Amino acid sequence: MGRKSHDDTTLNRVLDEDFDCLLRVATCIGESLARPKDREICTRTLQDLAKFNNKSSSITKRHVRKFLCFYLQVLRWTQLHQPLELYEKWYNNPNQSDRRRKQSDEMHFWLEQGRSYLAMKHFDDGSTVIYSAVAKDSSYGWAEGGLKSLTYQENTQRDD
Repeated sequence: MGRKSHDDTTLNRVLDEDFDCLLRVATCIGESLARPKDREICTRTLQDLAKFNNKSSSITKRHVRKFLCFYLQVLRWTQLHQPLELYEKWYNNPNQSDRRRKQSDEMHFWLEQGRSYLAMKHFDDGSTVIYSAVAKDSSYGWAEGGLKSLTYQENTQRDD
C-alpha cells in the first residue's frame, strides 16, 4: 500500500511539473494574441485548468494535461491565423502585427537551466509537436549516457 501511495505522489509531481511547463507556453501564446477578448478567454481558460489540476487525483491531472495539449494546438492555430490587418484597424496597434509576422513556427527554451526543456513546432497541416524533457538530477547531463544512467538509477531504487 505504501509503495502505491509513493508512486501516485511521484506521478502527481511529474504531472504537475509537466502542467506548469505547458501552462507557461500557453500563457506566452495567449499574451501574444492581438484581440483583447481572445487574451481574456485564454487567461480564464488557463485559470480554470489550473484549478482542475490542483485536484489530488492523477486521473484528473492526466485529463487536464491532455486537454491542455489540445488547447495549445488551438492557441497556436489562432496565433498564426489572426486577421492582423483587421485588428490593426480596430485597435490601432501596428507595431504588434509587425512583431507577430516575424514569429517562427518553432519555440524552444529552458524552463530551468539544465533541468527542464520545452520545445514546440507547428506544421502547415495544423499539427503541433510538443516536446518536454525533465531530469531529476541534472548532473547526469542530457547525453545518451545521462539518460541511461537515470533509467538505471530509477530501476535500482525500485528494487530496494
